[in-house]
This record gives sequence, structure tokens and C-alpha cells, in this order.
Amino acid sequence: MATVQLADIYNPLTFARREQEAQLELNRFINSGVLVSDAELQNQIGAGGNIGELTNYNPLGTPEPNYSTDNPATLSTPNKVNTAKMSFRLASQNQSWSTMDLSRELAFVDPVSAITSRVGQYWATINERRLIRSALGILADNVANDGGDMRFSVATDTSGAVTDAERISAGTVLTAKQTMGDHAGSLSAIAMHSAIHTRLQRQGSILDHFDPETGRLLYSTYLGYTVLVDDVLPAVAGTNRITYTCILFGMGAWGWANGKVMVPSEMARIPGAGNGGGQDVIHSRRSDLIHPMGFSFTSASVAGQSATLAELQTATNWNRVWARKHIPMAFVQVND
Repeated sequence: MATVQLADIYNPLTFARREQEAQLELNRFINSGVLVSDAELQNQIGAGGNIGELTNYNPLGTPEPNYSTDNPATLSTPNKVNTAKMSFRLASQNQSWSTMDLSRELAFVDPVSAITSRVGQYWATINERRLIRSALGILADNVANDGGDMRFSVATDTSGAVTDAERISAGTVLTAKQTMGDHAGSLSAIAMHSAIHTRLQRQGSILDHFDPETGRLLYSTYLGYTVLVDDVLPAVAGTNRITYTCILFGMGAWGWANGKVMVPSEMARIPGAGNGGGQDVIHSRRSDLIHPMGFSFTSASVAGQSATLAELQTATNWNRVWARKHIPMAFVQVND
């Protein structure tokens, strides 16, 4: 097995480009169309800084129109076009790995790809986690301040066996979908815990779609929604029951952009490490903006420059600025 030193294969420009490509390719929310690159967000953060604000025009609504007359003295009264401001906050993140983590002996045809795919997978997972934690913060804000109009829950913590009415079902998901009213057609994906996914598989309710040439699983659907399975979604153990939260998302419900990073990656050599055997350390740095459309991140309880996962999940850091129907997101809470 050939020994490959990181110093032999590391090129900062190649590494940064391929790591970025890998994390985009492996992010399931990007692949499903839920998380999309947003040019306006990108323009905003391109100017520098980690906090910004977007101004959006609210939908015009459907008031009854004026009815024309032949009286020139009768003037119409124009309706006001209202705006909504969405505040956002950039996340400056970094992580590093030594050759002990990445494995110095890389018997791959393309060792750069072997490393960048692992680092890309790490950042894809982290950004998926940030999106989910943000969504849970939005749920907490919705329950606290908006009457829970984005949520449908059949979960309880009573003693005794869980009933079918308290479990995941087409009925519960469709009722949650209906919280969007006649705008529910924009919903396209559902994120769920693996325990919920397995229950639906047992029922035969999950439809798997395979590549006809390779046989590889491309994606799965439930009720026509693309299924995203992630155990970061909460499974909260009560006294008697576990409550699971599933989330319905619409296409383009979240926007993302990349901020400027002076040195996206670099390698350090520690000659004395390993009692003189030497150690290579590779550093990866990112500046990510992942933001839900129709919400402001208030930063009411953010201690540092970037919001932590716990802070993203805090209700007081979120405020809805769009009407319910225009938010392509809904929550379902079940016991199993």
C-alpha cells in the first residue's frame, strides 16, 4: 500500500474547489431543491460583515377590484405595496483534521478526492444540521407567538399503548399540509427521523426510485413528497412516550450563500508530533448563510459572532414576517 503524504497532494485552490463541490453534491436539502442558492443573499454578504437585512415586497393579495365608471371625478384609491424585512446572520465556521483522522495511507486512485469528499461530507452534514435546528427554532417561535398555526400534533404523553391515531399517517401529514391552505401545493419534501421512516417502510408507504441503469437508489417519496431521513430531527422522550417531529418543506423554502473566507484551507506541519515522526494537519474554513424565506433571525440571544446550533433552535431568535400561507413549511408531531 502506497504511503501518501498530505504535503505531496495538497494544493489549496484545488482542495477548496473540490471540497465545495463535494459538500454541495452531498447536501440532501440542496439536492431536493429545498435549499437553493440565492443571488440576493449572495450580493448582501458580498459586501462584508456577518449580519444583514433583506427587504421583500409582500404579495399583493386579492382585494376586490375597482369597477370602472364614466364619471371622471371618481378616482381610484391605490393600494399600498407593503414590504417585509428579513434579518440574517452569517456563520463563520472551521474544523481541522490530522492525518491520524484522515489516514495517512491512502490507496486511492485520487487521494485528493478521497480527502475532499470526506471534508465535503462533514460540511454537508453540518449545514443540514444547521437548517434543521433553525427549523426547530422556527417551530418554537411559532408555538410561542403565532398560535402554532404551522404545526399539527397528534402526539401525547399518556400511559398505555400508542394508538394508530397518534402515529404517523397520511391523514396527519395531509392535515399539517393544510395549514398552508391553498398554497400547500408548494410543499415538495418531508424530513423525518429514521424511526418514522422505518415505520412507513413496514407499512409499504415509502416509494423508492432507482436508477434504471445502475440500480442505485436515487430518492424515496411518501405521498409524493421527497423523503429526507435525518436523526437530528428530535425524538423527545417524555414520561410515557417519544414524540417525533417531521417537517414538510417547499421548493426554495431556504436560501443559502457563501461569505468571504480569507484562507479557506491550509495545511500545517508539526515535525515534533509523534515523538518526531511528524504530523500533518489540514484546516478547513467556511462562511455559510442558510436562511428561511419569510423569517427574520433577530439574534436576540446570540452570544458570539456566529449562532451555535443551540441558539438556532431558540425561539426568541426568530420572528415570522410573512403571512402563514406564504411560508412553505409545516410541522407534524407524532408518537411513532
